[in-house]
Amino acid sequence: MTHDVRTPLSPRLGADDRHALRTRIHETLLMEIVDGTLPPGAALDEEHTAERLRVPRPGVREALLTLSFQRLVEYTGADTARVTDTDIGEARHIAAVLHGLYRTALLTAPWPMADDRLQALHNCAAAHAEAAAHGDGSEAATDEAALWETTVLTCANRPLYDAVTHLAPVWKRARRLHLSAPSGHETDWGPLLDACTAGDRPRALHHLDEHWARVDQRLGHAADRPEGTLS
Repeated sequence: MTHDVRTPLSPRLGADDRHALRTRIHETLLMEIVDGTLPPGAALDEEHTAERLRVPRPGVREALLTLSFQRLVEYTGADTARVTDTDIGEARHIAAVLHGLYRTALLTAPWPMADDRLQALHNCAAAHAEAAAHGDGSEAATDEAALWETTVLTCANRPLYDAVTHLAPVWKRARRLHLSAPSGHETDWGPLLDACTAGDRPRALHHLDEHWARVDQRLGHAADRPEGTLS
């Protein structure tokens, strides 16, 4: 079964070179997978997808290869793929890896943090809390990812940033599939940000560890729930 979703990619009047177009195709399909427009099991074949997005087929092929590398799709034939599922065990593993990467960011970032980084963190935290209060889980997840991305940027470590960028959309989808709206604890970034503002790295690490321990606990509870029930 194929899915007719989203409007075609708007042309950029020749502004796209091959790499830029491939990136735009990948980002479009990535968004559709992460937000659930393309659910687990959805079929993606090169020809139909190229027609739907009105883009050259080679660009779709390259985008699917990238999505396959991210483990968001798996090939079912030479030119066909399907959106993969993510079970609780894999979600917990992804969360644990991200926890380690974010911990490394705090350990290796220059302290105290620069004022512009601190302000960016506060802005992301405020946006996250507002989205969560309105029950907008997708926006809350985006704002949380932006907060952690800003944290990683402070350490100016490109391999670390690339690793987080690679895993962030995979985690966002896993979270959407397995976690309900964030709890009050998960929308309160005050203690972590206060520690960062004070230049107290040990305290910041403590609050970071507490946050990801709560995430793992929630995933563990989700694994224990009977299928189809909500927390």
